[in-house]
Amino acid sequence: MKKYKIIIMLLFFLSGFNACEDKLLDIKSLTEPVNTTFYSNEQELNLALTGVYNTLIYKGGYQLPLQVLMDNGATDLGINRGANVAGMSELGQGIQGTTTAGFQQAYSYFYTGIARANSLLENMERAKDLVPEDRFKAIQAQAMVLRAYNYMYLTEFFGDVPFVDALIKNPSEALLPRVSKTEIVDRIMADLQTASASLPNTWPTSDYGKITKGVALGLRARIALYNKRYDEAATSAKAVMDNESAMKYALHPDYGELFGWAGQSSSEIMLVMPLKEGFDIAQFPVAQGSRNLGSYSTVVPCQSLIDSYEATDGKPIDESSIYDPKKPFENRDPRLKKSIITPQSVWGGIIFESHPDSLKSRKADGTIRGNNNDSRKVIWPAAFFGYLWKKYTDEPAQVKGQMWSESDFILMRYAEILLIYAEAKIELGQIDASVLTAINRIRARAYGVDVSNTGSYPAITTTNQAELRKVIRRERKVELANEGFRLFDIRRWRIAEKVMPVKLYGRVLNFATATGIPNIDDDCFVSYAGIESQYDFNPDARFPNAQNRKFNPARDYLCPIPQQEIDTYEGLGGTLGQNDGY
Repeated sequence: MKKYKIIIMLLFFLSGFNACEDKLLDIKSLTEPVNTTFYSNEQELNLALTGVYNTLIYKGGYQLPLQVLMDNGATDLGINRGANVAGMSELGQGIQGTTTAGFQQAYSYFYTGIARANSLLENMERAKDLVPEDRFKAIQAQAMVLRAYNYMYLTEFFGDVPFVDALIKNPSEALLPRVSKTEIVDRIMADLQTASASLPNTWPTSDYGKITKGVALGLRARIALYNKRYDEAATSAKAVMDNESAMKYALHPDYGELFGWAGQSSSEIMLVMPLKEGFDIAQFPVAQGSRNLGSYSTVVPCQSLIDSYEATDGKPIDESSIYDPKKPFENRDPRLKKSIITPQSVWGGIIFESHPDSLKSRKADGTIRGNNNDSRKVIWPAAFFGYLWKKYTDEPAQVKGQMWSESDFILMRYAEILLIYAEAKIELGQIDASVLTAINRIRARAYGVDVSNTGSYPAITTTNQAELRKVIRRERKVELANEGFRLFDIRRWRIAEKVMPVKLYGRVLNFATATGIPNIDDDCFVSYAGIESQYDFNPDARFPNAQNRKFNPARDYLCPIPQQEIDTYEGLGGTLGQNDGY
């Protein structure tokens, strides 16, 4: 499989022709002429298409994907101490502004992808008579899906934005007004429906990474869900589910394995950010891994995420009779330990221990390995909160001292489609067996059993809408953690003003004396009111609260339109406008 990634990555980086320059969508670059001889045959169309695909690879500090930095920088799932992109760290701390450089970067990046797609779509007619009709339509459809993908991020971050679906040929055409998010969603939803009709269910192995019919419909379902178009979300998700066999989708049998090397060819994966040494990598091991193995541990999960995982009786820990705060990692949803490195678990052959009194590190067999660093300082292996991400960290790379990974990052997987379908049907009040099955397939997979084996996992049986809404919000939080969905979820559910302005806590230091259990509400918001002292060790500060989250509901449900864009418009005699509160 990896050899095909080399081909894909080579194509991704052969995108330097005129129509795909990085600044094509910057206002000052919109008048660059299109090469009059390009797009004249199938090879050139495919080359242009790979230039559009290249914009799926959006990374920031430590070469981490945008999605990871969203979850850890701008939500309640974790912290990001040094790896920033697109203004996510500033957003999480509530210190963002119109001149925050990251927002200009994101705004330009997504418009670059849109520009590349527009250039291909507008000029590809030149080759129509030389390319077989099915392949011509498939190229066209992929470009439409990728354009919609970029618009999804633009509208979720910024709301109303200029809508561009053609090449800009002179400065006057560049002063496009902001279009309502609703209208843009209408347009891209229609494009995705059209595109899906021209895409195959599967591609040959040699075309690894290409967009399929399922991806087009899956993206349509995601966008519809984000915009509360539940009927369309359910319909598009169901279209994928009804063709599961033809599209060759299935849940990977081992949840933890899915995010490592063993899951790279999984049938659950629908769309990836392809990575390959020599072309593009991600520094997951150095950013997320253990300091015992050379990592910086700059991107880590916090206590509220750990407490969001249910007990094995299917109840939140504040309702479960089998949860014991003195043994907090026992009798828990298996996804907890498959997603997160917890104290006293083994990682890279070393027992991870984040208690400050643990001055020696030990091997898996319990023998002394060496010093555990100075555990009383912020450089210790506790990584601020006492937990590490296991998801995507690439254990084999860390073991051999390799601080980068070429394991693909998943942008869409089949479990998300099942969750979209279930949530949409719940919100529509159309709760039937198919809804419960969609949720239970994911829950059963977490326990490594078939969905029909209800005695081996906590199956959901209720048909009460309020109870199911509680279930789906918890499921999305834990199933999709560290994959980039949390920010848009808490915004669309309008709970960001509740879950964000909080203090982020780390582990309890002394489990033997732990008694307090946090309260977890229907939105899976974890509150430590009344038991803060169990987690807060200031002035001892051995678990310093690295970042407080802040959120202004009158402003922060949208990011600011970059001031540079507003100034450019005004300099050309136009008006772009700004989001409220900025």
